[in-house]
Amino acid sequence: MAYRYRWLDQALGDLGEEIDYVLNMFGENAARKAESKIRTRVEQLCIFPNIGVLYENLLYNGNEVRILHLGQVSVIYSFHNELITLIAVWNNRRDETKLADVIELVQELKYNKWESNH
Repeated sequence: MAYRYRWLDQALGDLGEEIDYVLNMFGENAARKAESKIRTRVEQLCIFPNIGVLYENLLYNGNEVRILHLGQVSVIYSFHNELITLIAVWNNRRDETKLADVIELVQELKYNKWESNH
């Protein structure tokens, strides 16, 4: 079963910040590669939604939260009923204890951006 996905505003903003950082520090080629790597792995979630590590004791809209580690960043997501919700793109240099606060904020603000056609 192939899932489809949607990026929440929080996740899209995080992705933009990470790509801007890579662009400023390492150049355009590195930024393109970084974005491509993240988007490719997100596409793989549509086939293998369980590949991320379960984040214990954290729920998004009542569903388990998972973390897909990609080196310097991780994609935080949840899935239910054939839909993967991309909650945040987390820079792994940040304090992971603050991740729960980000997810709570996203739930409170009801961020929504767009859904793919997958």
